[in-house]
Amino acid sequence: MSKTFTDRNGCTWTLYDYRVVADEKQKVPLNDSVAECRAFESPENGTVLVYTFGQLSYRTTEPNVLEGQMLFAKPIRHQRARSAEATTERMQA
Repeated sequence: MSKTFTDRNGCTWTLYDYRVVADEKQKVPLNDSVAECRAFESPENGTVLVYTFGQLSYRTTEPNVLEGQMLFAKPIRHQRARSAEATTERMQA
């Protein structure tokens, strides 16, 4: 199950919760207590941000909580690698 969320800048995000089992992501229902992470996906530009729940994190979809989670969300690894490659290419040009 996923939900659509629009942030303060007007960007639309689809979010879902998941847990990692044997190095594989398994989607779980939103706000489920077994969720370890929340993914924010932008269908407009393909950006994926991941927020990892802490011991005291709120597992809710209230807009103010989602905004806070997005502040601490990080791009998924392969996107970071691509942006680093693009920076290196620009520096060499």
